Amino acid sequence: MHSASDNATMTSGPTPLDVRDVFDFIIRRWRIISVIALVTLVAFVLISFAINPLYTSSAQILLDKPKDYTVSQDYLNSESGENSTFVESQLAVLGSSMLLQKVVDSEQLGDGALEWLKGAVDVQRVGLSDVIELSVTSHDPEQATALANAIAQAYVNDRIESRYDSAKKAATWLSERAEVLRQQLSRSEDAVESFRAQHNLFATKSGSVTEQQLSELNIALINASAELAAKRAKYQQAENLIRRGGDVQSIPDVLQSPVVSALRTQQAAVMRRETDLSLKYGERHPEVMAAQAERRDVEAQITAEIQRLIGNLKNEVEAAEAREAALKQALASVTGQSEVEDRVGVQLRDLGRIAAANQELFQTFLSRAKIAEEKSTLLSSGVRVIAHANIPDAPSFPNRPLFAALGLVFGVFLGGGGALLRELFASGFMATRQVEETLAVPVLASMPRMTGWSGATKSQAQPVAYLERKPLSRYSEAVRRLRLGIERIPESGRPLRVMLVTSAMPGEGKTTLVLSLARSAAADGERVLVIDADLRLSSATAFFGMAEATGLVDLLTLPMRAKDAIHLDEGSGIYVLPAGAKTVNPPALLASRRMRSTLDELRRAFDTVIIDAPPVGPAADASILAPYVDRVVFVVKWRETSREVVAEGIRHLGGRTKIAGIALTMVDEPKLPKYGRYASLEGSVSDSYYRN
Repeated sequence: MHSASDNATMTSGPTPLDVRDVFDFIIRRWRIISVIALVTLVAFVLISFAINPLYTSSAQILLDKPKDYTVSQDYLNSESGENSTFVESQLAVLGSSMLLQKVVDSEQLGDGALEWLKGAVDVQRVGLSDVIELSVTSHDPEQATALANAIAQAYVNDRIESRYDSAKKAATWLSERAEVLRQQLSRSEDAVESFRAQHNLFATKSGSVTEQQLSELNIALINASAELAAKRAKYQQAENLIRRGGDVQSIPDVLQSPVVSALRTQQAAVMRRETDLSLKYGERHPEVMAAQAERRDVEAQITAEIQRLIGNLKNEVEAAEAREAALKQALASVTGQSEVEDRVGVQLRDLGRIAAANQELFQTFLSRAKIAEEKSTLLSSGVRVIAHANIPDAPSFPNRPLFAALGLVFGVFLGGGGALLRELFASGFMATRQVEETLAVPVLASMPRMTGWSGATKSQAQPVAYLERKPLSRYSEAVRRLRLGIERIPESGRPLRVMLVTSAMPGEGKTTLVLSLARSAAADGERVLVIDADLRLSSATAFFGMAEATGLVDLLTLPMRAKDAIHLDEGSGIYVLPAGAKTVNPPALLASRRMRSTLDELRRAFDTVIIDAPPVGPAADASILAPYVDRVVFVVKWRETSREVVAEGIRHLGGRTKIAGIALTMVDEPKLPKYGRYASLEGSVSDSYYRN
């Protein structure tokens, strides 16, 4: 029984890109990238030499913004933001058929040259400046230079002609218009004077007489009202102090009065003298009484002076009120006269505005007409050639260094794309970690590719003889690592003695791995039995030369003991149960009860029993035997067997329950990833580490 979680599932979630993965990819595929890049580079270079070269000659023209003599210069300066529009329009002029036709005629280029010249000319603005670059491209460098200079000169001449014509037309029109405006101004001024005489409207520099009187009276009334308010406030303040019995001497006019100040000074002196005499002679002394009388007299004078000042305040208020009333009466009289003049003045002001507008317009047109007439004799083209075209030293197209650089870059990208496609179509596994991440099955060992075995005899090479001759080689260490990985798999109930070795497809090195495991175990002193359960091909049987000996088929179909079908290979010390006789129904024999009992008997008789089973893809034999064994070792050929086939083969075996792990075979270790996520420990060890 196995659960769904035991099935081998392929995980394909996104993984973060590691820079080391990219570097490792380049290291693995540098040959194909280099070849494609080199071929592409050579192709681009050959193409650049095969193309008929083109030469481009350029001239530069500096533009001045045109001056419109019919428009104010201040107005022109305010529209400097439209300079881009002017430059764009000049670009169109330089590429126009009219200008190019003049060049065709002057250079005598012949029929059809105009259309060719349109395609050969390129006009561009240099950045945001007022400089135009004019380029002509031709197969003849001298012709390109001559045409570029001819077009530039034709443009300068055309600008001179157009500006001269424009200036003359402007001067003529301005003069004619100024004469018309002169007549309009004369008529409008006559109308103003006639209207004034008809309605007796006399004017000063600042306006009419009535308006001037009205303005003066308004100002005088405002001042009189302000003066009245100030004097009334001072008088009311004095009255309030007298009414409340306050100190009238605190009134501002009293404080500022020089008479009151002098009397107060006199009063203070008398009071000091009175005090001194009182202390000296007493209150009843005649001199004291005389001082007291003098003091009272001074105080009476102060009171009288204060009353006089208050009376002056009242008089000033009454005078201000009378002046304000007189101004109001005069203002009312003048206002009535102004209303009459205003009704008539509306028409007068309309006539005045018309006359003023005509005068301003006439002055403007008159001044511009004179300026245009004078400047029409001093016109320049407004443009100048700041860089003449020179004969180019090298072709503009094709740019051979650029072609070579583009070919190299394109070749590298093309080579990278080809290498990436090859990498993507290589559906096999590259490294142990990749297998474990994809299938969730551990990789027990990576078996290096042994290129010297092909075509060798049993005594010369092959795994058994190789392990005997080179027990400390890289391959021998890989076999030991595989055995150690199998033995570390925990299993409860019984010892791990019977293992089945199979693969997804034929040709993955399954039988070679079986023989290697058997020889390694035998070298360690174990009793090892190899069962050739591949009843179709029987590769293990052929290797030991036991094709005619009794074997598994005989044991399962005939009444004989197991020991009679097992043979010892003297050279390697390996016990072998060969395939035996041929059968037409291998699955039935392998699924029989006799097969199960035979495996139980052999488990007790040997330390290790290794079954060489057929691949799970073409035959069901391995799937039948899997439940009878302790562990299954699944063989996967490095970079060859697709991941989907491996996952499907594991599912045929009943999932991961019995699988001890995967053995990667025929691994080209120099090509293993050395960086990135799939870095390989085996591929990072140098051959110099191994003794043989």
